Amino acid sequence: MNYSLLNIINMSRIILLFSFVFSITTLNAQQKISYLLNKKEDTNKVTIQITFDALPASDANLVIPRSAPGTYILTNYIAFVDDVVGYTTTGKQLQGMIGDGSFFTFGESNEPLNKVSYTVDIEKMEIDLLDASTSSKAREDYMGLFGYSVFGFIEGMEAEAINLRINTDPSWPIFSTLRPDTNRNFGTDTYEVENYAALVDAQYLLGKGVQVIRVEEAQIPLFVAAYGETTIDLEGIGNQGLLSLQKLGDYFGYIPMPHYTLVYEFLKPLSERHDYGFNMEHLNSMTAHRDISEEYNPNRGLGTIIHHMGHSWIPLRSWGEGYRPFSWQVAPLVETIWLNEGFIWYVSFQQILSDEARLNWWKSNMDNAPDFIKTKTLKELSLLGSTQYASDFRIGKNLFSRGALMAYDLDEYIQKQTNGKKSFKDAILGLLNWSKDNQRAFKYNEIEPIMSKATSVDLKPIWNKWQNPPE
Repeated sequence: MNYSLLNIINMSRIILLFSFVFSITTLNAQQKISYLLNKKEDTNKVTIQITFDALPASDANLVIPRSAPGTYILTNYIAFVDDVVGYTTTGKQLQGMIGDGSFFTFGESNEPLNKVSYTVDIEKMEIDLLDASTSSKAREDYMGLFGYSVFGFIEGMEAEAINLRINTDPSWPIFSTLRPDTNRNFGTDTYEVENYAALVDAQYLLGKGVQVIRVEEAQIPLFVAAYGETTIDLEGIGNQGLLSLQKLGDYFGYIPMPHYTLVYEFLKPLSERHDYGFNMEHLNSMTAHRDISEEYNPNRGLGTIIHHMGHSWIPLRSWGEGYRPFSWQVAPLVETIWLNEGFIWYVSFQQILSDEARLNWWKSNMDNAPDFIKTKTLKELSLLGSTQYASDFRIGKNLFSRGALMAYDLDEYIQKQTNGKKSFKDAILGLLNWSKDNQRAFKYNEIEPIMSKATSVDLKPIWNKWQNPPE
């Protein structure tokens, strides 16, 4: 074989290999879903555009979330969505129609649909939703967005990787808890996101009113991002965040978050009925909302930060059925809210802060509960709290109080049975390690055996005691 023929064969192989790699790369790129968020100029609205691999229009449902992990409430976010349009691959526009639930359909046509767009009215959302922890905000020089309040998804594509692009006023810096940094891009920014759950778990803060600092000497990158209609003590919040991170790291023995952001809003109430008291936890961040008519002292916020940061361990990285994978169209029934909340209340206030007064408060919450709460088993009360945890906070308080007091009893029992060699910490680390190894939700009847194995103590007596209504 002559050299010319050999060169031609080798070159053909190289071209064939390159074509194969290019085809695979192109296929992978096509599998990503593209999201575009535009902050509409001179309005308090955003437009969302989702581009995806084409499917028949009759099969396309645009789902608008009704709930999110840890919210334990139904929120009618679809009420703030307008101008829903689907686009076929030929450019034809199909009007979105509200379905039987929290979703839009695009008719019975088999034409290939590969793009949808819609508008979200952030100002109307904040006016209508009285709980600040459920609503995005639009103020002067500021727009603060909860991911799940603005981003819908094409049903069946929740697991796909996402390319997100945000466009706003060229003078506005953009911050997201997806990739926190003090050096913010102005006007536009892009993000690579693992899936829909990661997209909507994040917060997006746009505008010249947003202040960002990085807290030095933290074990992981730690940030404070805040908007205030008053003077803000970012350093004070950061100091409490650093102390919380150190205490939680010392207790659990490790930190699972790659980075963490404390997101704060200090706002003038829209009305007397608007509530700025509740906070919200996320995988790598927390959000807090404060009424500027009430004096804020960062030194009194340590317990709140420890508690919500603590949720990055439980339940965000060790969880029961219903919490994850999440059913975005409903508020799923969760049997373990008492564990999600109560165990972290116990770790935060009893173990880390040594706040003995909390024990009496938890007991008083149970003693003073109405009969419709007192007569519920632990599982029944958790199911009730799946949609009404904060709307009737007597339910929420009794759930975390029962869970915290169960943790207290478990701790006393474990230490007694092991002569102080083990404690509740071993039980909760057992849950975390089990979740890391199994990468799924634990079933209700698996909880006690996991904790018993981790502590080498039969915990059924304490477990069974707390499953029943209080005596």
